[in-house]
Amino acid sequence: MRSFKTSLLAGAALALLGASAAQAGSYKIAVTTGLIGSGFETLNTLPAFSGPTASATFTYTGDLNFNNTEAQNTPSGKLGDLNSGFGFTAANVSGYGGGGSVTYQGTQVAYFNTEARFISSSGSVAGYGYGSHYAITLGSLAAGTSLTITHDDGISLYRDGVRVPGGVSGPTNAVTDTFSNLAAGTYTLYYSRQNGTPSVLQVAVPEPTSLALFGAGLLGLGYVRRRRNNQAG
Repeated sequence: MRSFKTSLLAGAALALLGASAAQAGSYKIAVTTGLIGSGFETLNTLPAFSGPTASATFTYTGDLNFNNTEAQNTPSGKLGDLNSGFGFTAANVSGYGGGGSVTYQGTQVAYFNTEARFISSSGSVAGYGYGSHYAITLGSLAAGTSLTITHDDGISLYRDGVRVPGGVSGPTNAVTDTFSNLAAGTYTLYYSRQNGTPSVLQVAVPEPTSLALFGAGLLGLGYVRRRRNNQAG
């Protein structure tokens, strides 16, 4: 009996650990960078960029775990909000296609004509001089899936083109939003980088099967406890 109970505890613990892990995979990403002048809402439409923009599409492979905490960037100082600092590398970007450039206060800050130049470009600047809008295709999620998203500066989540309630779509400090027990469907996450660093996007996707295993473990422990109480009585 003790070994059975221990096994259930171990299984439940493993399930809980699996449920809290970031989701690794391949994600289609579309990003547009442009002059903004002020903070913008992060929705499934592009903000009102002023002037020319730089746009790119590519496949990102890896965890959705981006966190750039380098120093604030200005054109005359250290570029702290580079795409490379955010987490894009030649190793995790494939199928790249892009073009366009953005110049801010006489300095070219974004040039998307090649993958290498995209990686070395900047995503945003302090003071909302320019920023970036992302559309990240999460793909099909099973019913009951939950998403925990930490971000700075704004997200919104859409299922089959319809916005899911919740999230903070405007500029903010790093906050965490949780979308629980989602319906089955195809999901797209919209995210923005605004106002320089820090730039944060961390997405944890608990697998429904792991959560079910965890629940089964808890039910099993309850059964064992009731049986032991009945035997003692």
